[in-house]
Amino acid sequence: MLFPSLAALLALTGLSNAATLQSTRRATTSIPLYAYGSTANTNGLPVFYADGLAYIGQTGLDSTNGTQTNITFTLDRSSTTTPWTITANSTTVTFNETLDLYIVPTSGSFTQVGFSTNTSLPTGAVTTGFGWYGKSVAYATNSSEYELSFWASNTTTTGVYGLYWNANTAVGNDNPTGAFPVAIKSTPPTAV
Repeated sequence: MLFPSLAALLALTGLSNAATLQSTRRATTSIPLYAYGSTANTNGLPVFYADGLAYIGQTGLDSTNGTQTNITFTLDRSSTTTPWTITANSTTVTFNETLDLYIVPTSGSFTQVGFSTNTSLPTGAVTTGFGWYGKSVAYATNSSEYELSFWASNTTTTGVYGLYWNANTAVGNDNPTGAFPVAIKSTPPTAV
């Protein structure tokens, strides 16, 4: 009779340890993000930083003399109240301060997504509320309402798009010509 009770005790201990490991696993992660759109050649383009703004594309902007770099987002998958910060994926670029992802969700706006410190945000910008709707990045306006309003807009560099948040609510809104919706995901593109 000692063996069945010992086996049961070991099984319970194993379950207890698994539950402890599961509950202590950190929700914070560092990941790159990618844009997926309906326009040709926009599936799986990485989100990158250029002079405080978000862009998507395989190459940098031709027309900037400022700072450009691929980035990694540090985020808490279990919270929409924690800002998503960025880190440069470069040995030659470092940020001297903590930069948070922001959008401007003001009704009627079509504003480029950017990165800033909390002390220098544009009017109406928010750095919290980001979460996941399935595998796509979403903005939680409240605990039960998520918006997926990321758009891409042409730049002067072929294959590079500005990443925008579209808070236009009226039908027939005034989005720039050629702008199109994109999903932002942590899923890297697959090789063809």
